[in-house]
Amino acid sequence: MSGASSTAQVEVLKENSKKCSEKRKENCSIEQTALVEEYVDLVEELSLTVGTKLEEDGEIEEDGGEELKIEEDEGEELENLLLHGYKSDLKWSMKDYRPPKYTYVRYRVPSAIREEVLQSNRVRRVISMLGKETGRSKDQLDAEATAILEEMGHEFSMTILRFIGGLIRKIFKQIITDVTVHTDGIKELRKLSSQKPLLLIPTHRSYLDFILVTWLLYSYDIKTPVIAAGQDFMFMKGVGALLRRCGAYFIRRSFGKDKLYWALFTEYTQTHIINGDAPVEFFIEGTRSRTGKSLQPKFGMLTIALEPFFDARVSDVAICPITLSYEKTVEENLHVREMMGIPKPKESTTGLIKARAILDNNYGHIHVKAGQIISVYETAVGKVDRKVRALVPRAVIPSVHPHERTFVNELAYRVLLEQQANAVVFPCSVMAAVLLKHIKSKVWSLQLYKAEKELIWTCDLLIKLGCNLLWNKNQTNMDHVIRMLSPVVYCEGDHIIVHKNPPTALHLSNSVFKQCNSLISLGRRRNEFMHNVIHVAMLAKILFHPKSKERTLEQYKRLRDILQYEFVFMPDSAAVDFEKTTKQLKDLNLITFNENVFKFADKDVKDFLVSLIDPFLITYMDSWQFCISYMPRTLQHSQSLKSLCMRIQTYISVLYCEPYLYGESINLNVIENSILVLAKLSLVSLDKGKSQVYCVDPFMFSNTIREFALTIHPLPAKL
Repeated sequence: MSGASSTAQVEVLKENSKKCSEKRKENCSIEQTALVEEYVDLVEELSLTVGTKLEEDGEIEEDGGEELKIEEDEGEELENLLLHGYKSDLKWSMKDYRPPKYTYVRYRVPSAIREEVLQSNRVRRVISMLGKETGRSKDQLDAEATAILEEMGHEFSMTILRFIGGLIRKIFKQIITDVTVHTDGIKELRKLSSQKPLLLIPTHRSYLDFILVTWLLYSYDIKTPVIAAGQDFMFMKGVGALLRRCGAYFIRRSFGKDKLYWALFTEYTQTHIINGDAPVEFFIEGTRSRTGKSLQPKFGMLTIALEPFFDARVSDVAICPITLSYEKTVEENLHVREMMGIPKPKESTTGLIKARAILDNNYGHIHVKAGQIISVYETAVGKVDRKVRALVPRAVIPSVHPHERTFVNELAYRVLLEQQANAVVFPCSVMAAVLLKHIKSKVWSLQLYKAEKELIWTCDLLIKLGCNLLWNKNQTNMDHVIRMLSPVVYCEGDHIIVHKNPPTALHLSNSVFKQCNSLISLGRRRNEFMHNVIHVAMLAKILFHPKSKERTLEQYKRLRDILQYEFVFMPDSAAVDFEKTTKQLKDLNLITFNENVFKFADKDVKDFLVSLIDPFLITYMDSWQFCISYMPRTLQHSQSLKSLCMRIQTYISVLYCEPYLYGESINLNVIENSILVLAKLSLVSLDKGKSQVYCVDPFMFSNTIREFALTIHPLPAKL
């Protein structure tokens, strides 16, 4: 793993930067000079607040974290982003930044971009149409459109980006051990940035995601992106303005049938792609994943971004999936609270200031990998016929054709699965799975030597099953692992203990909820590698007793359908995934296949894999049993999905008064997914707004529960 640049390289960079800085200062405005001075003062103040002041050319302090290693592909380079370029944060922020320009770019200031959007054919047609439908004047609609664009648009400023970047870099040096980057993908991204419009699609686990991507691109001299961000951040006093100047454009969480907003948002996004002003960054999952697992992909933003390709206004679009893997997210406790049903606090500058306590903690390692870049043109061959759009009159606002929608959906799943394939697993996530397996047996503490032994065994197994595990087998630092799981896990003497009443749960009055606070937190960590093992875990559950291949495949498909909202599966690939998974297990000698019968050969492996999937299956069963007994059965008595999930949560918390239960049992995300599956199977009715849910077929519902019960509590019946 490569570290800092050599001394000679650093000296050359410093000399080049000095020359560029002198030239820049000659033309530096009074405003920029004032901003530099203000930035230096801010950095000085931050250093004093944190309690650690870095010298201008000082070294990064070590936190005693575990040295982690990952198997590198031949010729692949890794670099610590914290050590990239200058050690001085101020010098780094003022470096000579020269990203390649898109070949066909036409330079536009933010106000010019908004004006072009306002005068675009799409927007003019929608304004004309709305004028006829509503009777409003053209001037009124123009004023409304201008106000929306002012609210939405970014005000990118390179000066502000430099200063904020330097500040963020200093903060990261305090709270992060290292940020490991696979540089091969970044080099390829830089090369393509001058040839094609770019879509950057990162995973979304933390508020830090978009900060990391912008920091990454600036560090490697790639044009920083414009970012589709939720409007929540816009209302943060001061912070919203800074984000806007760093390239964020703000969109409403929902705008339903607002035709004018749709037109403006679509045109604003597409104009950046067509003109190539900057890469466009958005999250395919739509929102942050609180559970540690990938969310189901959202297709709207990707459809809008690819429409210029369908219309042949661009010849190709390059999509870069980016995977950001955190050893510990700064919002972990917030996520746990939300999963238990405690409302998320509204984003505010005051809340951000109160959260400065995060500067006193260390959040371990971050791993960044830009995945294989997808050419939309090459992927669309034989799937998308762009001639269809050419036949549509220009006066008509184009709609998405069915074959285009199918293509977008397949591409969204491909991006998401590519993100998952590049995700890495940290030892603390594996330790969380080990502890949860013991808690199932009401064992809340484990001797350290035994915990380390089980950790090593489990890590070896996960590597065999295809996990990208960041782990140094010869130097397992249990202190670091425990620190990354705190405060729900702590060490006392020679035992590692799961806190039954962690400090983060002091606000809870329900004793079950207090203990589940720890369970949900550990479950969230375990979920970070579930995408690697979900297929083998399903087979381990199905093969609790030997079964014929046909029966195994049948139950595998059924289980996959039931868990379709819990995990990401490529549509219509069940048979292929089944064959691939059974072959993997046979090659590892974990299952045998004789006389058309599958049998799991290793009981320890089977028990561990079953312990991973059981929390979800048992929660689904408990949820469905409540629904068959208490769910309304008519539209007149229907209730909202949120209200139903809260009732189920209360029911389960009472059902398990001695909570050796799973954290998923009162996790509202899992409970909601169990109801969404029922709607998908047409067993309950659920409206689009999720305000009315009721049972439509109690008989079929009962049969489904019976079949599901036989799958998760199998009997040694016929093969």
